[in-house]
Amino acid sequence: MKIYKALANSMLGQPYDCFPWMKEFYANLGMSNHGGYDWGATTGQVVWYDCDVPGYVLNTEVDNCGGLGINIITEDDRILKHRYWHLKSFLVKAGDKVSMGDAIGLADNTGASTGTHLHRDAKEMIKNSNSSLSVKNIDNGTFGTIRLDDYMVNEFVLDALPSSERIRKQILMLIKFIKV
Repeated sequence: MKIYKALANSMLGQPYDCFPWMKEFYANLGMSNHGGYDWGATTGQVVWYDCDVPGYVLNTEVDNCGGLGINIITEDDRILKHRYWHLKSFLVKAGDKVSMGDAIGLADNTGASTGTHLHRDAKEMIKNSNSSLSVKNIDNGTFGTIRLDDYMVNEFVLDALPSSERIRKQILMLIKFIKV
């Protein structure tokens, strides 16, 4: 599995580990570190599905701080819930199938955030006997998030697609904008 950059012209603002001066902040949230990756964004910037493994939208969420997020499930060598947070709006809904380079949302500064960015993380999941999903390591200090460093590619997801596919994805994104 490869995970590309979900935003065009974006820089990593905070890695999975937290900066030393942020340890107390995350400790107050009951976390050992940041547990995700924060990518700089502009308000309304398109967020693209960045994984080369197809998935489906489990749900869209609004947390208790007003943060908007999308959860996407992939099944490859393991089941992952890919999470995209601090969005302005959704371009997908629960049950939608997604493939690499699909437009899924718009970036913003919602929830417990200090500026417009995309918080990107993933949690390994397990299937229960009734086929529902649960977080595999919920007590790992970051509520189940996992490091994605070994999967991350320093290339914008649309740039990794053949030009005809990139153009098709961009046209589909424009159609979604018209419907929003």
